[in-house]
Amino acid sequence: MTLTVTVVFPNDTDAKYDIDYYVENHMTLVEKLWSQYGLQGWSVTKYIPGLDGSPPLYAFGSEVFWENEEGMKEAFRSSSVAEIMADVARFSNKSPIFLIGQTIKPALHM
Repeated sequence: MTLTVTVVFPNDTDAKYDIDYYVENHMTLVEKLWSQYGLQGWSVTKYIPGLDGSPPLYAFGSEVFWENEEGMKEAFRSSSVAEIMADVARFSNKSPIFLIGQTIKPALHM
């Protein structure tokens, strides 16, 4: 069964983010280092205010799609995880929040 790892960054008032760096450098680094473990693709979303105008809980985030759970776990156990996590400081002063889930029905054909 495929897996989705959703990573979000808090929309705190003191948060400082460089979303361009995140898209152009960080996520391409993730793809480069983790494709060998079954990473199938990724997307990035910048969150906007709710329909009532309330600020979003998260500033932005990404979804990373995996072939299976074991490949995802191997990637997170690999030595490359240190390089990926060290890169977070280049675009964020906040820690990411990880949500891991089994894909029940994909919205897109992958």
